[in-house]
Amino acid sequence: MFDLTNSSRFIQYLVYAILFIIGQSAAMWGLYYTLPFKNISMWQAYKMAIPFAWLDWIFMTLAINVGHKYNLVTPTQDTFMLIIVQFTLILIINQVYLKQDIFRSDIIAFLIILVGFCISFFHIVSKLFGIPIHKDAIVQGESQIHSFTKVKVHNEIHK
Repeated sequence: MFDLTNSSRFIQYLVYAILFIIGQSAAMWGLYYTLPFKNISMWQAYKMAIPFAWLDWIFMTLAINVGHKYNLVTPTQDTFMLIIVQFTLILIINQVYLKQDIFRSDIIAFLIILVGFCISFFHIVSKLFGIPIHKDAIVQGESQIHSFTKVKVHNEIHK
């Protein structure tokens, strides 16, 4: 859907981040949307929340496809991004919509998550201890790298 082959790496990351944030914003808002309604049935809550889940599914599918097609992130880094974006959105929703305070421990936990993402993304521990960073192999004739291929190649290298 998005042909970013001739785009700069910055644009590819930007598109990935925007799609990811839109998808997760829909998901997080869907979680909190029904809270003000005290006397609704499970079916009514489901009907109100499901459009948010659909939006999340659409945008997250696009984001993951962009991230993997252009080899921007690994599946683990996708998970870290999910945690970071959801944590940030929950803090914002709690502060703005639910009028709850954000505590120092919330900020410290967020910073710990960011440090973990940076360690993963920049291979800091691997570089520090001289551990080889596996190279991804391109499937014959394809420019797309799939996570299954990455696992398969990684397992072959370490036999």
